[in-house]
Amino acid sequence: MGRSGTRRRLSCVGVGLLALSLSPGARAQYVESYFPTGTPGFDREQGVTVLSRLRPLYEEPGVRLGAYTINARLDESVGYDSNITGISGGPSSGFIKTSPSISANSNWSRNRFGVAASMDKYSYFSASKQNYTNYSASIGGGYTIGRHDLNVGYSHLRQHQLGTDIGTVATTTPLAYDVDAVRADYTIEAGRFSFVPNLDVRLFQFGNASVVGQPTNQNFRDRTVVIGGVTTRYQLSDQRGILVVLQGINSHYIRPQDQQVSNNSKSVLLLAGIDYQATGLWRYRILGGVEVRDFAASQYGTRTAPVAEANVIYTPTGLTTLTGFVRRQIEDPQSEGTAGYTFTTTGLVVDHELRRNVLLQGRGSFQAAEYFQGTGTTTSYSLGGGANWLVNRRVRLSADYDFTQQSGPGNATVVGTQVVNSPLSLNQQVSTPVGQQLNTLTTGSYNRNVLLFGIHLSL
Repeated sequence: MGRSGTRRRLSCVGVGLLALSLSPGARAQYVESYFPTGTPGFDREQGVTVLSRLRPLYEEPGVRLGAYTINARLDESVGYDSNITGISGGPSSGFIKTSPSISANSNWSRNRFGVAASMDKYSYFSASKQNYTNYSASIGGGYTIGRHDLNVGYSHLRQHQLGTDIGTVATTTPLAYDVDAVRADYTIEAGRFSFVPNLDVRLFQFGNASVVGQPTNQNFRDRTVVIGGVTTRYQLSDQRGILVVLQGINSHYIRPQDQQVSNNSKSVLLLAGIDYQATGLWRYRILGGVEVRDFAASQYGTRTAPVAEANVIYTPTGLTTLTGFVRRQIEDPQSEGTAGYTFTTTGLVVDHELRRNVLLQGRGSFQAAEYFQGTGTTTSYSLGGGANWLVNRRVRLSADYDFTQQSGPGNATVVGTQVVNSPLSLNQQVSTPVGQQLNTLTTGSYNRNVLLFGIHLSL
């Protein structure tokens, strides 16, 4: 693989490590996963699997317009969710998911430029208060200067946290939040060494949650996060390299509540490991290290935790791929009066090509949110699978099923107007009778089944 492939992989490692350091809430997904992956400046190369490999007979054709290729897609799905709110015995409903998207990317032989926009609209048949719409818009580009590469990207996201999310405030209606992100990196090659200085600036802004049926303003979680650092790669061969990553992270909360301690913090993150992207049986990127987070509030002190990012792809045959991943990082506080938590997620995905145009997938994952202040651990297990039928280059049909079981550290009780004994909703102001048991509402203990059938149309 040539130097351009090395540059792309190195940039992707930097992006992945930003995900280790920052996400607005734990959903077994990171903010990174919402960025349009085809937009320059936000690319993430995860390695080719059975599901993602090129299939010329079924590739979306797109439309060539001058020096650009335009891709447009409309995904329409119908499904059933057995527990929408994440409360034990919570309501169920059928729903429709509508997901249009469009992107335009340059076909230049040297530099890159692209824009993209997408939307996910969820409409529930018997629970209209749970309806929500996510969307994103991104623009980015890359410029080659001699042997060096500059990448710059901007994205605006509107997303929602749900009551089924792990490690965040419990809410019985979707909680809207916006993210504005600007990132830049510059790849410098010097012999076997490559250096990628990077800068990432993000602004988070939150709306209202619904706690015990009462609107609860979450703007105390509004914050700016600045991440800067450098990723160093020593190339052992064309396909293997040693990586060392150093990041500094500054989280500044914009609207702290009166008489509440500051959630501001500064972190230093150091990771080291190996990146091996051969085309044989194994491809992997394994990084481990430590993050030290110093809180502005003396009662929170300094937290030190091991962190890691590992992605391993095993291809025993040309028809089957196994992809395993482990990620561990310190999360920002999601509730006033708490110091955050350490979040770990691990999973295994098996992709199998039953036929050239029939693709099967099995998946499982485990997540754990370990709260710093001795308030316990929330865990989540998920098992699922799916099938994709590639009808032709413009039409694809899909079916998916996922089961999730989540367990919290214990129940919460309302005392006066404060929710106590809950790592997820500590000190949230609500109007509820004294002593009312919230049971699993604030701990997020529940079972959930989601079934989804979709048709996917492309330009």
